[in-house]
Amino acid sequence: MSRLITVAAGLALAALLACQRMKPVEDGLNDARAAHARGEDRAAIIHLKSLLQQEPGNAAARRLLGELHLSQGDPVSAEKELRRALALAQPREQLLPLLVRAMLAQAAYQGVLDELHKDPDSAAVLAWRGLALAGLGKPGDAARLYTQALQQDSKLVAAHLGQARLALAQHDATAAAASVALALAAAPHDIDALRLRGDLLRTQGELDGALAAYRAILALDQTNAQAHADITAVLFQQGQFGLAHQQLDTGRKFQPASPVLLYAQALLELGEGQNKAALEHAQAVLQVAPDHLPSLLLAATAELATGAITQARAHILRYRQSQPAEPYALRLQAMCDLREGKAQDALLLLEPSAGAGSQDVDLLALAGEAAMRSGKHELAARWFGQASSLAPESGSLLAANGLSLLAQGQDARAVDALEQATHKNSTSALRAGALLVITHLRARNFAEAMAQVRRMETQGDNPAIENLKGGALLASGDLGGARKAFQRALALDPAHLPALENLAELDILEKKLPQARQRYHDALARSPNSLTLLMALAKLETRQGDARAAAAWLERAIAAHPDAAAPGRALAALYLRSGQAEKALQQAQGLHALHPVDAASLDLLAQAAAAGGKHALALESLQKLAVLQPNSADVLLRVARSQLILKEKGPALVAVHKALALEPGREDALLLASALMLDSRAYDDARKLAQTVQQRQPSAAIGYKLEGDALMEQGKAALAVPLYERGLALQASGPMLIALHRALHAAQQDDKAERSMGGWLAQHPGDQPTRLYYASYLLQRSELAAARREYETLLAGDPDNVVALNDLAWTLLQLKDGDPLRPAERAYKLAPSNPAVADTLAWIYAETGKPVRALPLLKRALERAPTSGDIRLHYAHALFRSGDRRGARSQCEQLLALQDFPHRAEVQGLMAKL
Repeated sequence: MSRLITVAAGLALAALLACQRMKPVEDGLNDARAAHARGEDRAAIIHLKSLLQQEPGNAAARRLLGELHLSQGDPVSAEKELRRALALAQPREQLLPLLVRAMLAQAAYQGVLDELHKDPDSAAVLAWRGLALAGLGKPGDAARLYTQALQQDSKLVAAHLGQARLALAQHDATAAAASVALALAAAPHDIDALRLRGDLLRTQGELDGALAAYRAILALDQTNAQAHADITAVLFQQGQFGLAHQQLDTGRKFQPASPVLLYAQALLELGEGQNKAALEHAQAVLQVAPDHLPSLLLAATAELATGAITQARAHILRYRQSQPAEPYALRLQAMCDLREGKAQDALLLLEPSAGAGSQDVDLLALAGEAAMRSGKHELAARWFGQASSLAPESGSLLAANGLSLLAQGQDARAVDALEQATHKNSTSALRAGALLVITHLRARNFAEAMAQVRRMETQGDNPAIENLKGGALLASGDLGGARKAFQRALALDPAHLPALENLAELDILEKKLPQARQRYHDALARSPNSLTLLMALAKLETRQGDARAAAAWLERAIAAHPDAAAPGRALAALYLRSGQAEKALQQAQGLHALHPVDAASLDLLAQAAAAGGKHALALESLQKLAVLQPNSADVLLRVARSQLILKEKGPALVAVHKALALEPGREDALLLASALMLDSRAYDDARKLAQTVQQRQPSAAIGYKLEGDALMEQGKAALAVPLYERGLALQASGPMLIALHRALHAAQQDDKAERSMGGWLAQHPGDQPTRLYYASYLLQRSELAAARREYETLLAGDPDNVVALNDLAWTLLQLKDGDPLRPAERAYKLAPSNPAVADTLAWIYAETGKPVRALPLLKRALERAPTSGDIRLHYAHALFRSGDRRGARSQCEQLLALQDFPHRAEVQGLMAKL
């Protein structure tokens, strides 16, 4: 009994001590307030969280915790706590300013409007709505609300600051400064006004003044994370890197986990080239505040710098959902497009801003690059020239302008720009010098090219200059001198790949393939996992026709760099070229799984799926590609063609119309649209389309061809003839001549048709497609001797034309004159998987008494074209001639089951013999 009493007493004592250690709630709240007053916000937060574990429903603690999170730069946590305080009946009029600040800090502009929807139109509410509308890109509506707010309260700081920000957005620094001055006159110690004053001075280049404004904030609140971050950024901008790090460390002592300071650290690291560290800290911010817009941009910048284009694009698109017209985001997205080879997409993105008289040098330079890569050299020269005038000391812009002038053929102006660029900083001077050498070489001014190289050599030993020298010597025919220069470049830098590639090219030129291969192997021994070298070796083997060796190098590259897309793409493309459709599809599917929003990977997957006969998968891939490249008419037309294969004619026409909305004059799209309309017998629509094209492009032939095609489908050949003739007069082409030839025959104007065709082929003897059409036309009309002459003429200029070889073999068989086997066997050697070619060769075997040799060819042809009645009929005849009556009967029965088979009587005649 005594022991039980002792234990019970001990437990009671422990409980009593615990109660004594647990402070009353009000004491905990007071401790938090005292810690905050001392600037110890971390301690204050700890007190509050401990208190709320005891009493989760303490509204005052929730409110103070929300305020502290807000001051620490954690608006997400702040909003959460403030909303809890609201739910616990804290006065809305007291909490609303804090809640709105937290939401605005997260760029939750529509959320602010929704939150204030039912609040009366007080001056503060009007100003807050204005801030939200400005954030949503509606400056006019925002300005109206600020004016209304100031009519109610002329000293309202939020409205004055809103007007200042609008003025800044319009590059009106004077008006912005006036509004900030009014805000500070009304509230000299307002932290937001002081910060905006600092921001304004910073944009004007008055960095010392900006520092003074930000430091004034710290004098009021030494824990203010945003002020520490702003001062860090300005010090970095001044080149005071050590002081910038010190300032960041000071801020961290107060708020080590502040998202604002994490962002500042990421910005500092990005500026110092520490892209990986910058990305990690930006991601840390995004984990707390997923919609923090500056961190989204910073993460995109860091990822772009490390080559993670897909991830960079995802961040940019998220950012642009809120800020669609922000110039830096536009530039980043355009850079992603250019990195992926989508210059047209980049140009479409940048052209509206660049063409509106932009003063943004970086945007103009990037737009110039996009225009140059898109082949719009005049546009590129204009933008590069505009950028150069804004930044006359930029050698890189002068060099780019020179390059765009070169592309226009304005060599004299280009040389002038490039020579100016060679006198600028060393990096741009080197590039400009290289372009200048290339310009002289293009004009075959070898002496001037070498003179420029010698001037560049005075800058000191440089492998790039030695490589350029080798190129100049090679162009002038001095192979020995070129080899020595390339070797010198490699002596200076054994990893200088351009020189290594040039030496390998020389080896190949001199038929020293083993030596070229050994060069790469030696370099790879020094850098065993070099992606560039592994890809170069794969390229070398591909050029030599060794697909197996090329695939092995690419597989090694993939193993060494599993996240890199380039080797995977190259391997899938290699499989496609070598006819290994299944392997290509497997590789493309694996690549797509790793890079699900990579346009190039989706493109390969679509190609591989189509090559493997998986047309539904090809269409699905192309539709995803169309989402990624919404401004690509090429992709939309591929979607349409894929839908046609799947007999989805309605959706195909929709896709073609989308393509035409992007490129209204595109001929292949117009022809496809018209063909789809005619297929569905929408003759009026097809003629309206044609007449619209005629109005838009009166000097182009395509509109008249389209209307002629529509009339031909309606059986109105006589009306189609003058339209084709007008089109031919506007634009002489083989397809238009073929259309006219058909129409003339259909209109029973045979003599005129033959004269037009004969005259065309006499004037254009190298027009192989038109000659092939005419030969096939003659064959169909059983004009065998004339068809033979045309096929032989065509093959004299194009001996590997499979269609001509196949049809010539058939013609010779019908003529019973000449050797049909020779062209048939050659056609089969060139295209063994073509069922029509196999059928021709097999039937020649059968007709010349070799039915046994015909059977395996016909069997394989039928497997590839199971719906071909002609091949099945030939197979039945060959089976009968080889003695297989049962097999022949089976094939005949399948043919008789077909409706509308044109050779039904021949099948019945064969059945009578079985």
